[in-house]
Amino acid sequence: MNDKTGILELGPFSGIDISLFNKLDAITISNSNEDFLLVLDGKKPKHAVLNEVAAPALDGSTTSYLGNRYELVVIQSPSTFGGIHGYIYGPIITYERKFAPGNMTTVNYLRFYTTDQLSNLQSE
Repeated sequence: MNDKTGILELGPFSGIDISLFNKLDAITISNSNEDFLLVLDGKKPKHAVLNEVAAPALDGSTTSYLGNRYELVVIQSPSTFGGIHGYIYGPIITYERKFAPGNMTTVNYLRFYTTDQLSNLQSE
């Protein structure tokens, strides 16, 4: 976030001035945006906490977290493309319908990483 303007510089809400939101909504947007960026950098979320009641992921690596009015699912699913083994990895944030009543309640970014690429990302 640009500290002088309140405009988020990166993430799914880049270019959005969070000062336009009421305080609670601004916190939700800011926190979820930061968690999204942390996951993209191979790190754990800062604001959302582990969802201990979520069903275990079938792939063994996908994890669910709960934030203030959002769920963050970190996809880490083993995948193979053209004989290259790796993972589909990235964040999916789903907002509560009351907070995001439009057609879409999710933002996400998923991509393929080789095993070495993901290992390097998560060790930085």
